[in-house]
Amino acid sequence: MATGDPTCDVCGEVLPEGAYFCGECGASVPEFGSPIETSVRRVDPPATSAPAAAVATPVVAEPVAAAAVAEPVAVAPVIAEPVVAEPVVAAPVVAVPGPSESMPTETPAAVATAFTLVFSTGERAQVVGRGLIGRMPVAPANETWDHLIVVSDPSKTVSKTHLRVEALAEGLMVTDLDSANGTVVSMPGIAAERLAPHERVILRPGASVGIGDQSFTVQ
Repeated sequence: MATGDPTCDVCGEVLPEGAYFCGECGASVPEFGSPIETSVRRVDPPATSAPAAAVATPVVAEPVAAAAVAEPVAVAPVIAEPVVAEPVVAAPVVAVPGPSESMPTETPAAVATAFTLVFSTGERAQVVGRGLIGRMPVAPANETWDHLIVVSDPSKTVSKTHLRVEALAEGLMVTDLDSANGTVVSMPGIAAERLAPHERVILRPGASVGIGDQSFTVQ
């Protein structure tokens, strides 16, 4: 390259005479001899200075909204009803009489009086209450009797319903029922006696009663 040849102010390429643009980089060529203002951006390497200390950004806690406070609810007062204790009435104490004290005793029930009739035929009958004696005794209508005592009498001297007997505390009451041959009663030490029809007599044990050809003793 000859001294004094114009060059490109941008890339330094030799420019031909009269060129208006650089054929290498395309930059415009000023008129020869006038200074060319170039605007070259300088890129400097980053400074190697010590890194700036990290500054901690203070964390500001956001205020938390306080929970809504429930308004107090008015509660109606509960009034307990008074409990009234029922009075306890003590049971009356009944004194139990000791052995030395007299105690009322219950009267025992009356024991039914019973008599045994022993017939001359060998038959026996017990009387408790009232009964009818005869060859074939029949109770009157609508009447209830405790005994119907049949006496064996082939000769038929004993009436069908000859007499009535009833056991009492005082003794055995005997009543002739208007029999055909009558009723004869006797007691030790007393003469025999014939009963009138429907006549009643009370006999004690040991007495004997004759009915027709038959008889029985009271025990």
